Amino acid sequence: MYYLHIFDPWKFPLCTCPKKYSVDPYTGCEHRCIYCYITSYIPEPWRVRPKRDFLKLFERDLKKAQKLPISMSNSSDPYPRMEKEKRITRGALELMKRYEFPALILTKSNLVERDADILSSMKSVVAITITTLDENLAKKLEPMAPSPSKRLKTLEKLISKGVHTIVRLDPIIPTINDNIAEIENMIKEFANIGVEQIISSTYKAKPDNFSRVTGVFKNVAQKLREIYYENGEMVRGIRYAPKELRFKILKNVRDIANKYNIPFSVCREGLSLNTAKTCDGSHLLYV
Repeated sequence: MYYLHIFDPWKFPLCTCPKKYSVDPYTGCEHRCIYCYITSYIPEPWRVRPKRDFLKLFERDLKKAQKLPISMSNSSDPYPRMEKEKRITRGALELMKRYEFPALILTKSNLVERDADILSSMKSVVAITITTLDENLAKKLEPMAPSPSKRLKTLEKLISKGVHTIVRLDPIIPTINDNIAEIENMIKEFANIGVEQIISSTYKAKPDNFSRVTGVFKNVAQKLREIYYENGEMVRGIRYAPKELRFKILKNVRDIANKYNIPFSVCREGLSLNTAKTCDGSHLLYV
């Protein structure tokens, strides 16, 4: 059993990430985001459980691995509520620091600020997902995740400790959180607190998450069916919005990011819109 894997082993055709590892200390995620894709491949996706003997086996993997950045986590948030007591993610960071592996952290949790001490003492970048600053909309999209205001405060605390930070403004779901004025308000807020990069992408539909999204947003369900099922395109079994619509939405985000002098990149879109040096922010590990 190995817990450390090369990221994107299936070589998704639209992935432009530099070579790196991926690791998940936990299986399952408690945020219950309606757009989440893990429900298509993880049993009991909303039940969080620590991986067996994780730290012992992770250290074994690190001893044999190349010195590549490690992305944590891409399927399950590395900071579920039980991490407060379990401290498995913190233990993983301590091992990564000891063996000199850079860390790319992806999370929606404010618990990550607990680890600012270790993150600021090693090569690390923290990417926090914020899809909206509207608390009511966030509750519909991400029912069990910390509020957007808490995530903003976490960004501020991390930045004040010298930790490199990114905002993942994704997914942008057409007709739901794609209002350009609201996106500009978000990006202005990110600029004010010192975020170093914005990564953005549009919603990708699979039958299970599409059913949840249209179940919650019944008023735009038919429009979303037109976008994704009538006019969209399939990439490796995933439904994308039409390319011209994705380009329009993400170019608007990029142009606003440019206005506020924040480097920008897209994730798995196949669109030439990036202004950041790397799509995943890994270049910030070496600043």
